[in-house]
Order: sequence, then structure tokens, then C-alpha cells
Amino acid sequence: MNDLSDPWEYDGRYYLVTEFSDVSRRDGLGLELEDVAPTPGRGNVLEAFRDDTAGTITIAAFTDQPLPLALVHRFVTEAARELAPDA
Repeated sequence: MNDLSDPWEYDGRYYLVTEFSDVSRRDGLGLELEDVAPTPGRGNVLEAFRDDTAGTITIAAFTDQPLPLALVHRFVTEAARELAPDA
């Protein structure tokens, strides 16, 4: 796993984007968006995953708390760039 950037701050909360690969359960590359502060953090809130077998990129949400649209937009934009097949 690899942190891609400094923490992102939205509405007083801090988030980290981490890149990961998964070849045990599924074949591909992904990004996780983790809510880390203020303590306690809320853990992973979004995941983008490029399935190398199917050739698709999907987004999954792991929170029932609302997320700022600007945060979601930034994450999706980052995922599209980082997970593009030619990236």
C-alpha cells in the first residue's frame, strides 16, 4: 500500500488516499479513501478498484455518513487518473 498525497481536508475532517493491489481475491489495482481525523477516524469511506480481468473501474462506499461532494469528486478524479489502464 502506498499513500498518494498529504491528507485532504474537507469540512474539518482529514482523509488519506492509499493505493493498493489485490491479486488474492480479485485481480487489479485500487485506491482507498480513509477518514483519519479528528480522532477517532471513521476508517475507509470510499474505494475505487480497477478489475484487470473485466477491464472495469468501480466505486464502493463504506459509510452511512454524508460525504462532501467536492471530496467525492476529487477522489473519483484521482481514481480515474491513477487507475487508467495506461497509468
